[in-house]
Amino acid sequence: MKKLAILLLIGASTIACQEGSINKQGDQGIRYKETVTLNESPKATLTFSEVEDSRCPEGVQCVWAGNATVDLTLTSSISASNEPELVKMCLGDCRTLYPKNPYRTADTLNYTLAGQSYRFILKAVNPSPKADKEVKKEDYTITLGIEKM
Repeated sequence: MKKLAILLLIGASTIACQEGSINKQGDQGIRYKETVTLNESPKATLTFSEVEDSRCPEGVQCVWAGNATVDLTLTSSISASNEPELVKMCLGDCRTLYPKNPYRTADTLNYTLAGQSYRFILKAVNPSPKADKEVKKEDYTITLGIEKM
């Protein structure tokens, strides 16, 4: 029994000491202004920092479908400028960001942060607007796929 406990302790220590482990991978529900850690060493974080939602509300007939644009703030402990990096992602009619392929049901971004390449896939911005109810920014969440490349 002692040998098993020692082996488990050594295995757990080895796993815990590995650099480059991603705390968040796969589809993540991220709340407005929430920061998630992508990597512990070197430290890399992502914050859902802003949302603009002009999508056509449910129950309304619109001429334009609109879009939901989110800003993600990326920070790294080894960034040369030590400044956070801002990236935009969009769902819906995104012609201002993507003139050649404007309508998007998902938005994909390949990005290198803290020496590690990631693929971010914006899959949903919730809640959807409703005609009879204003959505506060703090009520928004995004579904973001995070993949280590």
